Amino acid sequence: AIHKKPMGGGLSAVGGNSEYTYYRPTDAKYANLVEKLYADIPVLLPSLGLAGEPLPLLWTCDYIPKNPDDWELGPYDRSCPDEKTEYTVGEFNCSCVGISKFQAVCGGEKTLADVPDEDYYDACELTDLMGIKAVEMISAKKGA
Repeated sequence: AIHKKPMGGGLSAVGGNSEYTYYRPTDAKYANLVEKLYADIPVLLPSLGLAGEPLPLLWTCDYIPKNPDDWELGPYDRSCPDEKTEYTVGEFNCSCVGISKFQAVCGGEKTLADVPDEDYYDACELTDLMGIKAVEMISAKKGA
């Protein structure tokens, strides 16, 4: 899970003006949200016209945090604690998804040498898993 927070107290985390915090899917902060997403996938796929289709290898589900409807200080107050924050899906994306930990090489003149070692390790872990899953999918298709 990647938490994008607008820089400078802005309202939008779209584009490059964001601070990124990375969480494992099992991290307590977002574990319930991830579990709910996994539970909802069998319902979501048919509603998107994708019944019986595999999930893309790389995709995102962008959530927008919101205060509960009964939050006394209103919808724009920023003091709502994490445990009470609710989320709504803003978009599903599989057409233009980046590997966030490889951001240091965005821009054309940089190379993988510009990626910090820890980010490189994390990004490779993800891309290696994607490769393994791609091979599994192709092998399963050939065997069918």
